[in-house]
Amino acid sequence: MSDFTNISRRGLFGTAAAIGAASMLNPIGKAMAQGAPAAGAAQQIPRGEYVVRNACVLTMDPQIGNLLNGDVHVRNGAIVAVGANLAAPGAEVIDGKGMIVMPGMIETHWHMWGAVARNMAGDDEKHGYFPYSRVLGQLFTPEDNARGVRLALAEAINGGITTVNNWSHNLLSPEYADAEIKTHIDVGGRALFSYGYSRKTQRDETLPLKDVARVQKQWFGAPVDGLLTLGIATRGPENNTLEIVREEIETARKLGVRITSHMGTDAERVVKAKGIKVLAGANLLGPDVLLVHDTNTNEEDLHTLAATKTPVSMSPFTEGRTGFGITPVLDFLRVGVPVSLSVDTTLLCGNADMFAIMKAIQNLADAVAKSEFGLPAARILQMSTMDGARALGLEDKVGSLTPGKRADLIVVRTDAVNMLPFTEPVHMIVQSAQPSNVDLVMVDGRILKRNGKLTTIDLPRLAAEAAETVARINVAVKDF
Repeated sequence: MSDFTNISRRGLFGTAAAIGAASMLNPIGKAMAQGAPAAGAAQQIPRGEYVVRNACVLTMDPQIGNLLNGDVHVRNGAIVAVGANLAAPGAEVIDGKGMIVMPGMIETHWHMWGAVARNMAGDDEKHGYFPYSRVLGQLFTPEDNARGVRLALAEAINGGITTVNNWSHNLLSPEYADAEIKTHIDVGGRALFSYGYSRKTQRDETLPLKDVARVQKQWFGAPVDGLLTLGIATRGPENNTLEIVREEIETARKLGVRITSHMGTDAERVVKAKGIKVLAGANLLGPDVLLVHDTNTNEEDLHTLAATKTPVSMSPFTEGRTGFGITPVLDFLRVGVPVSLSVDTTLLCGNADMFAIMKAIQNLADAVAKSEFGLPAARILQMSTMDGARALGLEDKVGSLTPGKRADLIVVRTDAVNMLPFTEPVHMIVQSAQPSNVDLVMVDGRILKRNGKLTTIDLPRLAAEAAETVARINVAVKDF
Protein backbone atom coordinates (compact mmCIF):
# COMPACT_ATOMS: atom_id res chain seq x y z
CA MET A 1 0.00 0.00 0.00
CA SER A 2 1.52 3.30 -1.09
CA ASP A 3 1.22 6.75 0.45
CA PHE A 4 2.06 8.39 -2.88
CA THR A 5 -1.35 9.39 -4.19
CA ASN A 6 -1.88 11.91 -6.96
CA ILE A 7 -3.74 15.13 -6.13
CA SER A 8 -5.22 17.24 -8.90
CA ARG A 9 -3.63 20.65 -9.46
CA ARG A 10 -7.04 22.29 -9.22
CA GLY A 11 -7.83 20.58 -5.91
CA LEU A 12 -4.45 21.29 -4.41
CA PHE A 13 -4.27 24.96 -5.39
CA GLY A 14 -7.89 25.48 -4.37
CA THR A 15 -7.35 24.06 -0.94
CA ALA A 16 -4.06 25.90 -0.52
CA ALA A 17 -5.81 29.18 -1.39
CA ALA A 18 -8.52 28.47 1.15
CA ILE A 19 -5.91 27.84 3.83
CA GLY A 20 -4.13 31.07 2.98
CA ALA A 21 -7.34 33.07 3.13
CA ALA A 22 -8.32 31.56 6.46
CA SER A 23 -4.89 32.33 7.91
CA MET A 24 -5.15 35.97 6.88
CA LEU A 25 -8.62 36.33 8.37
CA ASN A 26 -8.03 34.99 11.85
CA PRO A 27 -5.21 35.57 14.31
CA ILE A 28 -4.78 31.92 15.25
CA GLY A 29 -4.31 31.03 11.61
CA LYS A 30 -1.76 33.83 11.27
CA ALA A 31 0.16 32.53 14.27
CA MET A 32 0.19 29.08 12.69
CA ALA A 33 1.66 30.44 9.50
CA GLN A 34 4.45 32.01 11.52
CA GLY A 35 5.06 28.75 13.40
CA ALA A 36 5.35 30.04 16.97
CA PRO A 37 4.51 27.41 19.59
CA ALA A 38 4.51 28.36 23.25
CA ALA A 39 7.80 27.89 25.07
CA GLY A 40 9.22 26.50 28.23
CA ALA A 41 6.34 25.19 30.35
CA ALA A 42 7.95 21.83 31.16
CA GLN A 43 11.33 23.32 32.00
CA GLN A 44 9.69 25.64 34.53
CA ILE A 45 8.71 22.65 36.65
CA PRO A 46 11.54 21.97 39.14
CA ARG A 47 12.99 18.55 39.70
CA GLY A 48 12.05 17.79 43.27
CA GLU A 49 13.04 15.08 45.72
CA TYR A 50 10.26 12.54 46.17
CA VAL A 51 9.63 9.18 47.73
CA VAL A 52 6.65 7.11 46.64
CA ARG A 53 5.80 5.00 49.69
CA ASN A 54 3.92 1.76 50.32
CA ALA A 55 3.08 1.01 46.68
CA CYS A 56 3.13 -2.15 44.63
CA VAL A 57 6.32 -1.59 42.62
CA LEU A 58 6.82 -3.26 39.22
CA THR A 59 10.48 -2.46 38.61
CA MET A 60 11.10 -4.33 35.30
CA ASP A 61 14.57 -4.91 36.72
CA PRO A 62 15.19 -8.68 37.09
CA GLN A 63 17.74 -8.11 39.83
CA ILE A 64 15.29 -6.17 42.00
CA GLY A 65 12.05 -7.85 40.99
CA ASN A 66 8.59 -6.67 42.00
CA LEU A 67 7.71 -5.40 45.47
CA LEU A 68 4.22 -5.84 46.86
CA ASN A 69 4.82 -3.04 49.38
CA GLY A 70 7.79 -0.88 48.43
CA ASP A 71 9.17 2.61 48.00
CA VAL A 72 10.83 4.51 45.16
CA HIS A 73 13.15 7.41 46.06
CA VAL A 74 13.85 10.09 43.41
CA ARG A 75 16.30 12.99 43.64
CA ASN A 76 17.48 15.49 41.00
CA GLY A 77 15.80 13.58 38.19
CA ALA A 78 17.34 10.20 39.03
CA ILE A 79 16.16 7.08 40.84
CA VAL A 80 18.14 6.93 44.09
CA ALA A 81 16.79 3.72 45.60
CA VAL A 82 14.03 1.13 45.34
CA GLY A 83 13.09 -1.01 48.35
CA ALA A 84 11.06 -1.22 51.52
CA ASN A 85 11.02 1.43 54.25
CA LEU A 86 13.60 3.60 52.51
CA ALA A 87 15.24 6.43 54.45
CA ALA A 88 14.57 9.63 52.51
CA PRO A 89 14.77 12.58 54.93
CA GLY A 90 13.54 15.81 53.39
CA ALA A 91 11.86 14.13 50.43
CA GLU A 92 8.23 14.92 49.60
CA VAL A 93 6.18 11.82 50.33
CA ILE A 94 3.80 10.58 47.66
CA ASP A 95 1.35 8.12 49.19
CA GLY A 96 1.42 4.97 47.08
CA LYS A 97 -0.97 2.90 49.15
CA GLY A 98 -3.33 1.08 46.82
CA MET A 99 -1.26 2.18 43.81
CA ILE A 100 0.96 0.42 41.28
CA VAL A 101 4.25 2.17 40.46
CA MET A 102 6.06 1.17 37.29
CA PRO A 103 8.36 2.63 34.64
CA GLY A 104 6.75 5.02 32.20
CA MET A 105 5.69 3.23 29.03
CA ILE A 106 7.77 3.68 25.88
CA GLU A 107 6.20 4.16 22.46
CA THR A 108 8.41 3.53 19.42
CA HIS A 109 6.69 4.89 16.26
CA TRP A 110 4.11 7.68 16.06
CA HIS A 111 3.24 10.17 13.29
CA MET A 112 2.39 12.79 15.86
CA TRP A 113 1.80 15.72 13.52
CA GLY A 114 -1.52 14.21 12.37
CA ALA A 115 -3.07 13.92 15.83
CA VAL A 116 -5.29 16.97 15.27
CA ALA A 117 -6.96 15.05 12.43
CA ARG A 118 -7.91 12.18 14.73
CA ASN A 119 -10.45 9.72 13.25
CA MET A 120 -10.62 11.55 9.91
CA ALA A 121 -9.51 8.62 7.76
CA GLY A 122 -12.58 7.49 5.85
CA ASP A 123 -14.25 4.19 5.03
CA ASP A 124 -13.55 3.99 1.30
CA GLU A 125 -10.46 4.04 -0.89
CA LYS A 126 -10.87 7.66 -1.95
CA HIS A 127 -11.05 8.92 1.63
CA GLY A 128 -8.68 6.43 3.23
CA TYR A 129 -5.69 7.24 5.37
CA PHE A 130 -2.99 7.43 2.70
CA PRO A 131 -4.69 9.82 0.24
CA TYR A 132 -6.22 11.88 3.04
CA SER A 133 -3.02 12.24 5.05
CA ARG A 134 -1.15 13.22 1.91
CA VAL A 135 -3.62 16.04 1.27
CA LEU A 136 -3.48 17.16 4.90
CA GLY A 137 0.29 17.08 4.88
CA GLN A 138 0.55 19.56 2.03
CA LEU A 139 -1.98 21.90 3.64
CA PHE A 140 -0.62 21.94 7.18
CA THR A 141 1.46 24.88 8.36
CA PRO A 142 4.33 24.51 10.85
CA GLU A 143 1.98 25.44 13.67
CA ASP A 144 -0.54 22.82 12.53
CA ASN A 145 2.24 20.26 12.89
CA ALA A 146 3.08 21.69 16.31
CA ARG A 147 -0.55 21.43 17.38
CA GLY A 148 -0.62 17.80 16.36
CA VAL A 149 2.52 17.08 18.36
CA ARG A 150 1.18 19.02 21.35
CA LEU A 151 -2.07 17.05 21.33
CA ALA A 152 -0.23 13.75 20.91
CA LEU A 153 2.15 14.52 23.77
CA ALA A 154 -0.75 15.50 26.01
CA GLU A 155 -2.43 12.20 25.29
CA ALA A 156 0.81 10.28 25.77
CA ILE A 157 1.55 11.82 29.17
CA ASN A 158 -2.06 11.49 30.26
CA GLY A 159 -1.92 7.78 29.48
CA GLY A 160 1.42 7.03 31.13
CA ILE A 161 3.59 7.07 28.00
CA THR A 162 6.75 8.90 29.05
CA THR A 163 8.86 8.30 25.92
CA VAL A 164 7.78 8.53 22.26
CA ASN A 165 9.36 8.15 18.85
CA ASN A 166 8.02 11.13 16.91
CA TRP A 167 8.25 9.64 13.40
CA SER A 168 7.91 12.99 11.69
CA HIS A 169 7.11 12.55 8.03
CA ASN A 170 5.48 15.87 7.21
CA LEU A 171 8.46 18.22 7.22
CA LEU A 172 7.84 20.45 4.22
CA SER A 173 10.53 22.92 5.27
CA PRO A 174 12.99 23.45 8.15
CA GLU A 175 10.36 25.52 9.98
CA TYR A 176 8.23 22.40 10.44
CA ALA A 177 11.03 20.53 12.20
CA ASP A 178 11.78 23.51 14.43
CA ALA A 179 8.11 23.91 15.39
CA GLU A 180 7.82 20.27 16.41
CA ILE A 181 11.04 20.30 18.44
CA LYS A 182 9.98 23.48 20.25
CA THR A 183 6.72 21.76 21.16
CA HIS A 184 8.57 18.81 22.67
CA ILE A 185 10.56 21.23 24.83
CA ASP A 186 7.41 23.08 25.84
CA VAL A 187 5.30 20.08 26.83
CA GLY A 188 8.00 17.81 28.23
CA GLY A 189 8.30 14.08 28.04
CA ARG A 190 11.17 12.09 26.60
CA ALA A 191 11.37 11.66 22.82
CA LEU A 192 13.31 10.45 19.86
CA PHE A 193 12.67 12.99 17.12
CA SER A 194 12.95 11.01 13.87
CA TYR A 195 13.43 13.49 11.03
CA GLY A 196 11.64 12.16 7.98
CA TYR A 197 10.61 13.10 4.51
CA SER A 198 7.64 15.24 3.47
CA ARG A 199 4.67 15.09 1.17
CA LYS A 200 6.88 16.83 -1.42
CA THR A 201 9.72 14.30 -1.32
CA GLN A 202 9.91 12.28 -4.51
CA ARG A 203 10.77 8.61 -4.82
CA ASP A 204 14.15 9.35 -6.36
CA GLU A 205 15.43 11.73 -3.67
CA THR A 206 16.59 11.42 -0.09
CA LEU A 207 14.99 13.01 2.90
CA PRO A 208 16.52 16.46 3.64
CA LEU A 209 19.83 15.18 5.00
CA LYS A 210 21.43 18.63 5.07
CA ASP A 211 18.68 19.87 7.32
CA VAL A 212 19.08 16.83 9.57
CA ALA A 213 22.66 17.98 10.11
CA ARG A 214 21.44 21.54 10.69
CA VAL A 215 18.87 20.34 13.25
CA GLN A 216 21.50 18.27 15.02
CA LYS A 217 23.82 21.26 15.31
CA GLN A 218 21.13 23.75 16.27
CA TRP A 219 19.02 21.67 18.65
CA PHE A 220 21.17 18.73 19.70
CA GLY A 221 24.66 20.22 19.93
CA ALA A 222 24.11 20.20 23.68
CA PRO A 223 21.51 17.97 25.36
CA VAL A 224 18.05 19.54 25.36
CA ASP A 225 17.53 18.99 29.08
CA GLY A 226 18.56 15.39 28.41
CA LEU A 227 15.13 14.52 27.08
CA LEU A 228 15.42 14.68 23.28
CA THR A 229 17.50 12.52 20.96
CA LEU A 230 17.71 12.70 17.19
CA GLY A 231 17.04 10.10 14.52
CA ILE A 232 15.93 9.77 10.93
CA ALA A 233 12.80 8.20 9.43
CA THR A 234 13.73 6.56 6.14
CA ARG A 235 11.21 5.16 3.66
CA GLY A 236 13.33 2.05 3.13
CA PRO A 237 14.03 -0.17 0.11
CA GLU A 238 10.37 -0.95 -0.54
CA ASN A 239 9.80 2.70 -1.52
CA ASN A 240 13.26 3.85 -2.69
CA THR A 241 16.32 2.57 -4.47
CA LEU A 242 19.09 0.95 -2.44
CA GLU A 243 21.36 3.89 -3.30
CA ILE A 244 19.00 6.37 -1.64
CA VAL A 245 18.46 4.17 1.40
CA ARG A 246 22.20 3.58 1.74
CA GLU A 247 22.91 7.32 1.63
CA GLU A 248 20.27 8.00 4.29
CA ILE A 249 21.40 5.26 6.68
CA GLU A 250 25.12 5.87 6.20
CA THR A 251 24.60 9.60 6.78
CA ALA A 252 22.65 8.84 9.95
CA ARG A 253 25.42 6.58 11.18
CA LYS A 254 28.03 9.25 10.49
CA LEU A 255 25.94 11.70 12.50
CA GLY A 256 25.49 9.11 15.24
CA VAL A 257 21.68 9.15 15.18
CA ARG A 258 19.04 6.41 15.29
CA ILE A 259 17.30 5.02 12.20
CA THR A 260 13.68 3.93 11.74
CA SER A 261 12.06 2.54 8.59
CA HIS A 262 8.68 1.21 7.54
CA MET A 263 8.94 -2.34 6.26
CA GLY A 264 6.86 -5.26 5.03
CA THR A 265 3.38 -3.76 5.00
CA ASP A 266 2.36 -5.16 1.61
CA ALA A 267 2.87 -8.84 0.75
CA GLU A 268 3.40 -8.28 -2.98
CA ARG A 269 5.89 -5.50 -2.40
CA VAL A 270 7.77 -7.64 0.10
CA VAL A 271 8.26 -10.36 -2.51
CA LYS A 272 9.25 -7.86 -5.19
CA ALA A 273 11.56 -5.60 -3.18
CA LYS A 274 13.17 -8.24 -0.92
CA GLY A 275 13.78 -5.34 1.44
CA ILE A 276 15.27 -7.14 4.44
CA LYS A 277 17.53 -9.27 2.26
CA VAL A 278 18.69 -6.15 0.40
CA LEU A 279 19.39 -4.26 3.62
CA ALA A 280 21.25 -7.19 5.11
CA GLY A 281 23.39 -7.59 1.99
CA ALA A 282 24.34 -3.92 2.18
CA ASN A 283 25.14 -4.09 5.92
CA LEU A 284 22.27 -1.71 6.65
CA LEU A 285 20.60 -3.67 9.45
CA GLY A 286 21.50 -3.80 13.12
CA PRO A 287 20.45 -2.70 16.61
CA ASP A 288 20.42 0.96 15.48
CA VAL A 289 17.81 0.29 12.74
CA LEU A 290 14.23 -0.03 13.99
CA LEU A 291 11.81 -1.57 11.46
CA VAL A 292 8.13 -0.69 11.75
CA HIS A 293 5.26 -3.14 11.09
CA ASP A 294 6.93 -5.84 8.95
CA THR A 295 3.72 -7.85 9.07
CA ASN A 296 4.45 -9.85 5.89
CA THR A 297 7.95 -11.16 6.50
CA ASN A 298 9.14 -14.68 5.71
CA GLU A 299 11.10 -17.23 7.71
CA GLU A 300 14.45 -16.37 6.15
CA ASP A 301 13.95 -12.68 6.91
CA LEU A 302 12.95 -13.46 10.50
CA HIS A 303 16.26 -15.22 11.08
CA THR A 304 18.14 -12.38 9.37
CA LEU A 305 16.58 -9.86 11.76
CA ALA A 306 17.42 -12.05 14.72
CA ALA A 307 21.02 -12.58 13.60
CA THR A 308 21.56 -8.83 13.10
CA LYS A 309 19.68 -7.96 16.33
CA THR A 310 17.43 -5.62 14.36
CA PRO A 311 14.36 -4.60 16.43
CA VAL A 312 10.80 -4.19 15.17
CA SER A 313 7.97 -1.92 16.29
CA MET A 314 4.41 -3.21 16.11
CA SER A 315 1.16 -1.21 16.15
CA PRO A 316 -1.67 -3.77 16.15
CA PHE A 317 -4.60 -1.38 15.79
CA THR A 318 -3.36 0.37 12.65
CA GLU A 319 -1.88 -2.79 11.17
CA GLY A 320 -5.30 -4.37 11.45
CA ARG A 321 -7.22 -1.29 10.30
CA THR A 322 -5.13 -0.80 7.15
CA GLY A 323 -5.12 -4.47 6.21
CA PHE A 324 -1.36 -4.86 6.63
CA GLY A 325 -2.07 -8.22 8.23
CA ILE A 326 -2.18 -9.82 11.65
CA THR A 327 0.62 -8.49 13.85
CA PRO A 328 3.02 -11.49 13.89
CA VAL A 329 4.46 -10.95 17.34
CA LEU A 330 4.92 -14.66 18.13
CA ASP A 331 6.95 -15.22 14.96
CA PHE A 332 9.39 -12.48 15.96
CA LEU A 333 9.68 -13.68 19.53
CA ARG A 334 10.13 -17.31 18.44
CA VAL A 335 13.40 -16.53 16.68
CA GLY A 336 14.59 -13.82 19.07
CA VAL A 337 13.76 -10.60 17.21
CA PRO A 338 13.37 -7.69 19.70
CA VAL A 339 9.79 -6.35 19.71
CA SER A 340 8.44 -3.00 20.92
CA LEU A 341 5.00 -1.37 20.68
CA SER A 342 3.69 1.75 18.99
CA VAL A 343 0.67 3.96 18.29
CA ASP A 344 1.44 4.78 14.62
CA THR A 345 -1.32 7.33 13.89
CA THR A 346 -4.52 8.32 15.64
CA LEU A 347 -6.03 9.21 12.27
CA LEU A 348 -6.56 5.45 12.09
CA CYS A 349 -6.40 3.96 15.57
CA GLY A 350 -8.45 6.66 17.31
CA ASN A 351 -6.40 7.04 20.48
CA ALA A 352 -2.97 6.51 21.98
CA ASP A 353 -3.76 4.00 24.70
CA MET A 354 -0.72 1.81 25.41
CA PHE A 355 -2.72 -0.28 27.86
CA ALA A 356 -5.13 -1.17 25.04
CA ILE A 357 -2.20 -1.85 22.70
CA MET A 358 -0.71 -4.31 25.20
CA LYS A 359 -4.06 -6.04 25.60
CA ALA A 360 -4.53 -6.25 21.83
CA ILE A 361 -1.06 -7.76 21.38
CA GLN A 362 -1.78 -10.43 23.96
CA ASN A 363 -5.17 -11.29 22.50
CA LEU A 364 -3.84 -11.45 18.94
CA ALA A 365 -0.94 -13.65 19.97
CA ASP A 366 -3.15 -16.03 21.91
CA ALA A 367 -5.64 -16.17 19.05
CA VAL A 368 -2.90 -17.08 16.57
CA ALA A 369 -1.43 -19.62 18.98
CA LYS A 370 -4.93 -20.96 19.70
CA SER A 371 -3.89 -20.98 23.32
CA GLU A 372 -4.65 -18.96 26.43
CA PHE A 373 -0.93 -19.09 27.16
CA GLY A 374 0.55 -17.89 23.87
CA LEU A 375 2.02 -14.67 25.27
CA PRO A 376 2.24 -13.98 29.03
CA ALA A 377 1.32 -10.57 30.40
CA ALA A 378 4.77 -10.06 31.93
CA ARG A 379 6.39 -10.44 28.52
CA ILE A 380 4.08 -7.84 27.03
CA LEU A 381 4.80 -5.41 29.85
CA GLN A 382 8.49 -5.81 29.03
CA MET A 383 7.77 -4.82 25.41
CA SER A 384 6.18 -1.56 26.55
CA THR A 385 9.06 -0.67 28.86
CA MET A 386 12.57 -2.16 28.60
CA ASP A 387 12.21 -3.45 25.03
CA GLY A 388 10.98 -0.04 23.93
CA ALA A 389 13.95 1.59 25.63
CA ARG A 390 16.36 -0.75 23.81
CA ALA A 391 14.67 -0.08 20.48
CA LEU A 392 15.31 3.66 20.89
CA GLY A 393 18.83 3.26 22.29
CA LEU A 394 17.75 4.48 25.74
CA GLU A 395 18.11 1.32 27.82
CA ASP A 396 20.83 2.88 29.98
CA LYS A 397 18.48 5.73 30.94
CA VAL A 398 14.92 4.41 31.16
CA GLY A 399 12.72 1.34 30.88
CA SER A 400 13.11 0.05 34.45
CA LEU A 401 13.06 1.40 37.99
CA THR A 402 16.77 0.83 38.52
CA PRO A 403 18.80 3.06 40.83
CA GLY A 404 20.95 5.36 38.71
CA LYS A 405 18.48 5.54 35.83
CA ARG A 406 16.42 8.62 35.13
CA ALA A 407 13.20 9.03 37.07
CA ASP A 408 10.58 8.23 34.42
CA LEU A 409 7.75 6.54 36.28
CA ILE A 410 3.99 6.37 36.54
CA VAL A 411 1.63 5.76 39.45
CA VAL A 412 -1.56 3.86 38.60
CA ARG A 413 -4.63 3.88 40.86
CA THR A 414 -6.30 0.57 41.57
CA ASP A 415 -9.47 1.83 43.28
CA ALA A 416 -11.49 2.55 40.13
CA VAL A 417 -14.25 0.10 39.24
CA ASN A 418 -12.35 -1.26 36.21
CA MET A 419 -9.38 -2.22 38.43
CA LEU A 420 -11.19 -3.77 41.41
CA PRO A 421 -10.29 -5.94 43.22
CA PHE A 422 -6.51 -5.92 43.63
CA THR A 423 -5.29 -9.32 42.42
CA GLU A 424 -2.33 -9.86 40.08
CA PRO A 425 -0.68 -6.46 39.44
CA VAL A 426 0.99 -7.32 36.11
CA HIS A 427 -2.28 -8.70 34.77
CA MET A 428 -4.10 -5.66 36.10
CA ILE A 429 -1.84 -3.34 34.09
CA VAL A 430 -1.97 -5.34 30.84
CA GLN A 431 -5.60 -6.44 30.94
CA SER A 432 -7.56 -3.88 32.97
CA ALA A 433 -5.80 -0.53 33.24
CA GLN A 434 -6.82 2.53 31.22
CA PRO A 435 -5.34 6.04 30.87
CA SER A 436 -7.93 7.33 33.36
CA ASN A 437 -6.29 5.17 36.04
CA VAL A 438 -2.95 6.98 35.70
CA ASP A 439 -2.74 9.29 38.70
CA LEU A 440 0.83 10.61 38.42
CA VAL A 441 3.42 10.79 35.64
CA MET A 442 7.02 11.76 36.28
CA VAL A 443 9.63 12.32 33.57
CA ASP A 444 13.24 12.98 34.53
CA GLY A 445 12.11 13.88 38.02
CA ARG A 446 9.48 16.41 36.87
CA ILE A 447 5.82 15.72 37.58
CA LEU A 448 3.87 16.19 34.34
CA LYS A 449 0.60 14.73 35.64
CA ARG A 450 -0.55 14.81 39.26
CA ASN A 451 -3.85 13.81 40.87
CA GLY A 452 -5.00 12.89 37.39
CA LYS A 453 -4.34 16.38 35.95
CA LEU A 454 -1.74 17.45 33.37
CA THR A 455 0.67 20.12 34.60
CA THR A 456 2.22 21.48 31.38
CA ILE A 457 -0.80 21.61 29.07
CA ASP A 458 -3.51 24.27 28.83
CA LEU A 459 -6.36 21.94 27.84
CA PRO A 460 -8.87 24.63 26.80
CA ARG A 461 -6.24 26.21 24.54
CA LEU A 462 -5.27 22.79 23.20
CA ALA A 463 -8.88 22.00 22.35
CA ALA A 464 -9.53 25.39 20.74
CA GLU A 465 -6.43 25.25 18.56
CA ALA A 466 -7.09 21.68 17.43
CA ALA A 467 -10.68 22.58 16.57
CA GLU A 468 -9.53 25.65 14.63
CA THR A 469 -7.12 23.58 12.55
CA VAL A 470 -9.81 21.01 11.76
CA ALA A 471 -12.33 23.71 10.85
CA ARG A 472 -9.92 25.28 8.34
CA ILE A 473 -8.95 21.94 6.88
CA ASN A 474 -12.59 20.90 6.51
CA VAL A 475 -13.30 24.08 4.56
CA ALA A 476 -10.28 23.47 2.37
CA VAL A 477 -11.02 19.84 1.57
CA LYS A 478 -14.80 19.96 1.35
CA ASP A 479 -14.59 18.86 -2.31
CA PHE A 480 -11.96 16.19 -1.66
